[in-house]
Amino acid sequence: MTEQLITADPAPGDWNHPMGPGFGRTLGDMRFMGWVTMIYGILTCLTIVGMIVGIPVVVAANRFLAGVTRFEAYRASASIEELKAGFQDLGGSFRILKIITIVYLVLTALYLVFLFMMGGLSLLAGLADGY
Repeated sequence: MTEQLITADPAPGDWNHPMGPGFGRTLGDMRFMGWVTMIYGILTCLTIVGMIVGIPVVVAANRFLAGVTRFEAYRASASIEELKAGFQDLGGSFRILKIITIVYLVLTALYLVFLFMMGGLSLLAGLADGY
């Protein structure tokens, strides 16, 4: 007797698709992450300071979702132009997210340097008061 592995059926046509049977699931995961990123960006925009980061995140999420839509169009039509456009949209999204990440890391490092400087200055002020 052989055991059968029970799995969810992929979308029709996925077995014959050049990208393989997992392409549909990957697109679903990509769409989910795009919407989560969009919601994060919108929530970040609720504060004035947060808009500095939130607006580029919303733009990046919008481009990401546009790329997912292009990949879904490629999945349905096998058009190479849709595939190229999907990668261009994803590339634009990742470029924006990369810039935001670098800016965030630099600002965090500057903040930590500021905290250490303030801590050192307060330590020196405490020593000066002791004498």
